[in-house]
Amino acid sequence: MVAAVNQRNAPFGLAVSGEAQSWLPALERILGPRWLRTYKVSDDQELLEVVQRGLVDAAVLDDGVCWQISVLQVLRMVRRMNALLPVVVVTAHRDRRWLEDALRLAAFSVVAKPLELEELLRQIQRMMFRLDQMLREDTER
Repeated sequence: MVAAVNQRNAPFGLAVSGEAQSWLPALERILGPRWLRTYKVSDDQELLEVVQRGLVDAAVLDDGVCWQISVLQVLRMVRRMNALLPVVVVTAHRDRRWLEDALRLAAFSVVAKPLELEELLRQIQRMMFRLDQMLREDTER
């Protein structure tokens, strides 16, 4: 985690939508602004903007939000802009085909609703760890 923050000299940027937004006050108290900067996204355009501008290192997307397009379509668009951005999808879907589609689009993980704070923290920690590994590998080359 330290390498990820120090490499860019900025906190871990996380875009959040839907249910994950309710945990933002707790995340801010637990992690603080030194380690985490969150971006509330209320539609696909806001998400794509923060991804394109390079403000976020990861995203937690709720498929229950009423956007004009589905979360899988949003994930497909994100992949066109950034193939490596970790995206956690929060869903009530249990359909195997839907879950396979999400994983085929390289979702970092798919988390069942309701989203609990501990699960969100676990996912953030996993994304930070993976980005830290990638950054360390890049500096070793």
